[in-house]
Amino acid sequence: MTAPAALANEWDRGGVSAEPNPADPGAHVKIRVRGCDGDWGVARSPVFVNDARLSSGHGDGRTLHGEAKIRPHADPGWHEIRIKCEGADGLRGSIEIRRDHHRPDPHHSPVWPVHAGGGGMSAEVAETTRLAAAAKKSHGGDGPGLPHTVIGAVLAAAATLAVAGRAITLRRRRNGG
Repeated sequence: MTAPAALANEWDRGGVSAEPNPADPGAHVKIRVRGCDGDWGVARSPVFVNDARLSSGHGDGRTLHGEAKIRPHADPGWHEIRIKCEGADGLRGSIEIRRDHHRPDPHHSPVWPVHAGGGGMSAEVAETTRLAAAAKKSHGGDGPGLPHTVIGAVLAAAATLAVAGRAITLRRRRNGG
């Protein structure tokens, strides 16, 4: 018997396939299962984000179909797929996860301070910050206190009364009174 014929006979007895296989982390794969008696099933694997629900309905006899998503950080290598369905709970298959070449390497952080370029700007910024801190310290550092707030409120009230008084005076002159 030739290899394709042997594979076809094995598929007729029951089997599990996943496409694409091999798959990349984060990919969606289509699961096909042959050999179940019912119209539903579940495919489980540690590399799936969730269990894949399998169902018939494609008019091809005893084949169940479903879809699963591979975990984004799945380890490369071969992983088992276990099937639970009516009449054939022992079906198993496998899927190969490729090393993800598309995932960028994480940015490495320095442990010690780095003297980055900037054309000497860091020294100028540091001097400006130092001068601003010195100016804040010489003026009390905390901004206006209670006496300044009270004086400001009194001046605002006086200005409001002056404007109101002027408006009343103008109204009386216009009304002839």
